[in-house]
Amino acid sequence: MELSPQTTIYLFMLVIYIIIVYIFDRARKKFKGGNIEMVIKLIIINTLLLLAADFTHFLSFLGPDVTYMLKQVFQLAAMCAIAFGGLKLISA
Repeated sequence: MELSPQTTIYLFMLVIYIIIVYIFDRARKKFKGGNIEMVIKLIIINTLLLLAADFTHFLSFLGPDVTYMLKQVFQLAAMCAIAFGGLKLISA
């Protein structure tokens, strides 16, 4: 794997995702219970799924079709997690 500009951008995005997860995990520990903790958990789950979707770029040895399919599945899972979690938050 060579370090192309696209790979550099993906690495930078992975670092940003890790920082977001770290900050929101510390906030989750501070705000225990209630709706705020649930929203923070939704953000963490969404960020982890998007991190996994961007990580598929580094699985190029599996072939372009498989990596594209995995990326789309993780992105759809992130959207579904935030949508179903939001519905649960609204109905509670």
